[in-house]
Amino acid sequence: MNVLPESSGASGIPTPGTAPVLPRRLDSGVTIRDMLPDDIPAVHELEVRLFPVDAWPLQMFWDELVQPETRRYLVAEGPVGIVGYAGLMCVEPIADVQTIAVVPEYEGKGIGTALLTDLIAEGRRRGAADILLEVRADNPRAQQLYIRFGFEQIHVRKKYYRDGVDALIMRLQLEDVLSVHQDLVHQDIVHQDIVHDAGPQGAQTDEAGRAGETAPTEADQK
Repeated sequence: MNVLPESSGASGIPTPGTAPVLPRRLDSGVTIRDMLPDDIPAVHELEVRLFPVDAWPLQMFWDELVQPETRRYLVAEGPVGIVGYAGLMCVEPIADVQTIAVVPEYEGKGIGTALLTDLIAEGRRRGAADILLEVRADNPRAQQLYIRFGFEQIHVRKKYYRDGVDALIMRLQLEDVLSVHQDLVHQDIVHQDIVHDAGPQGAQTDEAGRAGETAPTEADQK
C-alpha cells in the first residue's frame, strides 16, 4: 500500500519553480497524480460527459500521453475514481494548457486550482517563459480564476467554439509566478476560514474545465 505525501501548506499549493511532486493528497482527500494509460478510458468517459459537443476522441488522449517529451497529463482521483484531469504541452519557450476539467460533484474543493498550479510548475520546469490558454468569452468565472493566477488577456479569437462563442487568449508570464503563488496561498487560507464559518452553504472555490472552463457543462475545446 502506497503512502501518499501530505499536501504542502494549508492550501496544498506547491512552491513554483520546481516540478510538482506527485502523487500528492489535497486537504479534501483527493489525490493528484500523473495520468497513466489505464486511466484513459475513464478520462474519456468524463470527457464525453463534460464536453458533449467538443469532446476529444479517445485516440487523442492516447496520442497525447505518448509524447512525454512535450506533454504532461494529470488526474485528480477521489474515493469514487477519477474526478478531474488536466494536460500541458510545452515547446520552449511557450507552454499551452491543453485541457483542464473537474466534475461538477467535486466543485468547491480546490481541485481545479491544484491541477492548474501543477501545470504551471511543470511549464516552469520545462523552461517555458509564457503559458497560454483559451477560455470562453461567456465564462467570467473561469476568467477570474486565471486572473487570480496572474494570467492576462492578450487576444480574442472570434467564433472559436462550435457554438459561435469567442475565445479569449490569456497569457501567464512565468517570472511573475512566485508573487502570485504567495498571494494564492494567502487567499486560500482566508477562503477556508470563510467556508468554515459559512457552513455547507458557503461560497465555493474555483474549479476548472476545458482550457480553463469553470462550468463543465459549457464546452471549451481546443
